[in-house]
Amino acid sequence: MGKISTKELNVGMKFMDAKQIARYIDDGANYYLRLFGDAEHMEYVDLGYYSYVKPKEGEQGIQFVFDVRLEDLSPEMKKDKTAEIKALNMPIWLDILASNDVHKLMFGTEKEHGKIELEDNDEAYMALLPQERSIPLPNGSDLRVIKVETKEQFQVWTTLANDILSGGSPDMNAEYHYPLVQKRLMKCYIGYKNDVPAAVSAIMDKEGITSLEFVATLPAMRRQGLSRAVCNMAIKDAFDDDSKIITLRAFGIEARRLYESLGFQTYNYVL
Repeated sequence: MGKISTKELNVGMKFMDAKQIARYIDDGANYYLRLFGDAEHMEYVDLGYYSYVKPKEGEQGIQFVFDVRLEDLSPEMKKDKTAEIKALNMPIWLDILASNDVHKLMFGTEKEHGKIELEDNDEAYMALLPQERSIPLPNGSDLRVIKVETKEQFQVWTTLANDILSGGSPDMNAEYHYPLVQKRLMKCYIGYKNDVPAAVSAIMDKEGITSLEFVATLPAMRRQGLSRAVCNMAIKDAFDDDSKIITLRAFGIEARRLYESLGFQTYNYVL
């Protein structure tokens, strides 16, 4: 599995160790979920010790608890807040650097520490620094990638993203999430094969800390370079805009292989 070869890596004029990179992976996940709530049909609620997003009554969209901040609480308060979170009956994103006791309270299991060899279906926590980026391969003549600029293009992007990643559930809303594109809070990409839209990706940047999200290709169009193409354009734009680091969470061995080929390193071993 990929991992950094030195304790510290030079990023511009600063040094970033593996724990700091893991914190950025956590920050990227929390920012990604936060942006779901930045839409007219969604609610974003911060209750001091955790946040959640959910659709407003009568609307459809993602539900998630995230940015869980229980580490400094007393044991009794941790138990109370954990019960409060579980009562919401929503999926939970718990920071990968959360403590053992919070992890066990939330999920009933111990954290796995220092894991280097991952199982095929494990989630990998990954990051790419500018100096680690691989040289992109040229796209085939029948592939092209566009950056979403218009509402019509975003409709195509949301349809693909929702169909591939959410089984058609409208996690991303073509109407209400489009302002994220207009404000450049989210940059979206569509990959075309022979002018047929077949793949998507997106990047979300928070002060130079970028997360790569929504990477997906239609099942019938996989293994033809489309995911690589939409990722390469997203990565290029992020680093052209002075991103210090790009983070992601990858599910499954095929996704990990793609990201490793692009230069991403895996940081599960720092947990």
